[in-house]
This record gives sequence, structure tokens and C-alpha cells, in this order.
Amino acid sequence: MIRSRTTLRWAFPGEIVYRACLRRNYRVLAIETSCDDTCVAVIDRKSRRDPPVLLAHLKETLDSENQGGIIPTKAHLHHQIKVAPLVQQVLRQTKSEHNIDLVCVTRGPGMPGSLSGGLDFAKGLAVAWDKPLVGVHHMLGHLLVPRMRTNGSAPQYPFISLLVSGGHTIFVHSKSISEHEILCDTIDIAIGDSLDKCAREIGIKGNMIAKNMEAFINENLEEARSQAVDMSLPNPLRNQNRRMNVQAFSFAPFLTAVRTAMAKNKVEISAREARSMAYQIQEALFEHLITKLKLVISLRPDVFECTKHLVCSGGVGANRRLQQRLRDELSFQFQEFYYPEPSLCTDNAVMIGWAGIEIYEAMGIKTELGVTPIKKWPLSDLLNVPGWIHA
Repeated sequence: MIRSRTTLRWAFPGEIVYRACLRRNYRVLAIETSCDDTCVAVIDRKSRRDPPVLLAHLKETLDSENQGGIIPTKAHLHHQIKVAPLVQQVLRQTKSEHNIDLVCVTRGPGMPGSLSGGLDFAKGLAVAWDKPLVGVHHMLGHLLVPRMRTNGSAPQYPFISLLVSGGHTIFVHSKSISEHEILCDTIDIAIGDSLDKCAREIGIKGNMIAKNMEAFINENLEEARSQAVDMSLPNPLRNQNRRMNVQAFSFAPFLTAVRTAMAKNKVEISAREARSMAYQIQEALFEHLITKLKLVISLRPDVFECTKHLVCSGGVGANRRLQQRLRDELSFQFQEFYYPEPSLCTDNAVMIGWAGIEIYEAMGIKTELGVTPIKKWPLSDLLNVPGWIHA
């Protein structure tokens, strides 16, 4: 049991709540099932003064290489099959069968069938163990995970996050754990989705196609930069005369451009040509991304004059070329760049556990047991959903 005292703290607009101030160490079970990865972790919160210790993290990814994408019904079945055995394994591995004090799970956004696989199981554990449940926003997990290593001391609020994955591409200003402003969002598909689809068009295969394309490029950078094929890729939402510059991302046009370039080739492309195309695709998408980041920075001096820390997280955030370009081209604005280690950039349960810890400790709230998954959940509306109750 977690022993606690209570102190007053503002959390919801116009409302005073009580915060649980933990007196001793406690353990957290975290579950993430928002898409095609079933992830489970156990985190030991030994002290409020020191970073938590990750005891174990397990992941099982749905193999969708032959389907050309994730099929929601198969992802739902995958989680139904995997989540219970993974939880049992991680509890036994860490000798935590009777030592879990807090259950954290992804509540949204994501595919409802996938989310329900983890959320329903987590609710059952919270009931069986009579422990508090925290339903975590998936993108909040990506945003906060760099703070785990510093026990929440860095990056300090306010800070900026670039969250780039297969499902999201958002530029976020965070004033606190519950106050987030979306500065720029995509009007169509996410950058990770575009990278995957473009890579598939030029013949790259695998379960993590964008990551495989990055590795393919890096196998021979000189060949990749050879311009063996001229693709004429766009930089969308930017008027040629620069009289109109839209504050948004758009990654769907790249797929059309790649298909057009491929249609010009009457025969199968060579490895050299494929590597050249892969390099141009990756560079063009990153160029569009950074172009829009610079635009937002120029249009919002009220935000950026006080924010000097940038977090880049999400699956695409693990791309080394993107990390390099962000440092090279945005160092005029940011003094510190935070990139989670690659295993914490892709979907994982560790980030869900840490975000749950921050919510539970800093805000003194938990999730009631009758909640359901949230398919679309804007980060700016973190608290404006039913189900939050005092811890």
C-alpha cells in the first residue's frame, strides 16, 4: 500500500484537489497497446528524489509485412493474445506479482480495438489488486519520456516538442504537465506514414519500413547522394512567390510525387537508383518538416523567446539524419536538444509508466474504472475528457 498525506494543489480550472504525496518507494506496471506493439514494463520508483529504475520492458510487434500496412482487426487480436502472457512474464521476471502499487496504461489516442486490449486488461488488474489506475495520453508519453532520466528536472517547463511518428506529426508548446498548445499539425497524413508508404513504393520491405529505408541509405551514403534519379519532390503548402505560407504540415503529396517518378521508369530500378530515391525522399520530407518549424518560430515570438529546449520523440525521432538536421538548422533558437534513446522513441510502455508517475504525483489524479478508449484525443485537451478523479 502507498502511504500518503494530502496537500492542496490546483489542477482543474477553478477546482482545488488533493495530491497524494508518496512517502515510500512503489512499483508501477505500465501497458501500451495503441497500435501494433504490445508493450509491458515494470518501473521501480525507489525515491521521489532520484530517477526511477526500469526493472524490465517487453515488447511484441505484430508482423504486418505481407499486409502492406496494419489491419486493425489483426492488431486487436494480437494484443488479446500477447498482453496477458507478457504481463505474467514481466511480473515474474521482476518478482513483482504482489508488489505493484500503480497501474498505468495507454487510454488514447490510437486504434480503439488496440487500445481496448491493454485498457481492459489494466482495469481488471487494478480491480483485482485494488490499486489506482492512470489512463495515459500516448503522445504525452512521448513528450515526457526524456524527463525520466533527470527525474523531471529537464527539460524544464516551458519547452517545445516535435512529436513525429506513424500516426502524428505535431509541434507542441508545453507550459506544464497539463497545459499544451499545438503550434503546428499535419492536415493529412503523418510523416512516419508518408515515409513508410514512399519507401514501399520504391521496393523497400520490412515491418518498420522507414527504419529499413534509413539503414538502406546509410549502407552507402556516397551512392545515395549520387542523384542517379531526378525525382522533383515537392515542399508542400508553400506558394512559389512566397506570398502564402501555411502554418501546417502536409505529407500526402510526397506519395503522389514518388508514384509519378516510379511511373517514368519502364524497367525495374537498380539498387543504386533505389538508394538515390530513398535519400531524396527522406531529405525532402525532413526539409518540409524543418521549413514549417522555422515558419512557426518566426510567427510566434511570444512562445519562442522563453523556450530554449527542444524534445524530438516518436518513432521518426530515432532517425539520426533528422536529429542532425534539427541541431544544424535550429540551433539559432534552441540551446538544448533532447532525443530519447531509440528504444524509447518508438512505442513503448516505459514512457506510459513515466507519464503516469508524473500525472499521479504532480496532479494527484487517477482514472476511474469505467473509462473507454479515446480514438482521437487532442493533447491540448488532456484534462477535458471524462474519467479523471482525485487520487
